[in-house]
Amino acid sequence: MELTEVRFWENYWENCSLPSEVDWNFSFDRCLGSAIKKNLPTTSGEVLEVGCAPGKWLAYMAREFGLKPSGVEYSDAGMKATLENFKILGLTPDAIFTGDFLEMKPPRQFDVVMSFGFIEHFSDVDSVVERHLQWLKSGGVLILGVPNFTGIYSPIQRVLDRNILEKHNLDIMNLDYFRGLGDRLSLQPVFLDYVGSFEPTLFIANYRYGNPLQVIVRAGLWFARRIRRWRGFDQFNHPSYSGYILAIYRKSAIK
Repeated sequence: MELTEVRFWENYWENCSLPSEVDWNFSFDRCLGSAIKKNLPTTSGEVLEVGCAPGKWLAYMAREFGLKPSGVEYSDAGMKATLENFKILGLTPDAIFTGDFLEMKPPRQFDVVMSFGFIEHFSDVDSVVERHLQWLKSGGVLILGVPNFTGIYSPIQRVLDRNILEKHNLDIMNLDYFRGLGDRLSLQPVFLDYVGSFEPTLFIANYRYGNPLQVIVRAGLWFARRIRRWRGFDQFNHPSYSGYILAIYRKSAIK
């Protein structure tokens, strides 16, 4: 079961700010980009991102690793934002497929398939990951990233907007799930860990100015965002406060 609907993503991407690219001064981008750069196995060819809007991570993979970028996007607004972003960045995607990823038949397979902040919007996550593998070549690399709304994040997000938690599958936000995923789908783990340290920009707020607790929490996050500019915090990771989980696997080669 899907925990979000297309209208949610149409509204989300309709007025996004462009251009959008990986910003090394932004703690989340810096930590995720560094982890991918350090742990991605040697690879070449084509990369596909599932839920690719607005295309900044596809652009990163194209520029950093020389991979030919393609993407799948659920909403028309997301697709248009991705194409416009690529145009501004001076990059040309090979293909942007628009529609329901779970209903699509892969026109071909790719050397790298990735998604960031996608699989946690479904209740049956294993089947969604299996769909990723249908687009991935034998011996190819699968990259999955999900936010961590457990630990310290859950009570804070409940204060800011508890409805956001209902749009995420919190049960998969732990390393045990991703270890088991590799076993169940015959994937070889390359990297599996928490990244990003405490990430104050992870939270999404529905502002209620008459709520004194929310005002206090927002003030604390404002202060935390300034502290997170210091790169020394990037290396401190723990399940209770790290903002992201990154999993990189190698798909078994067909003998």
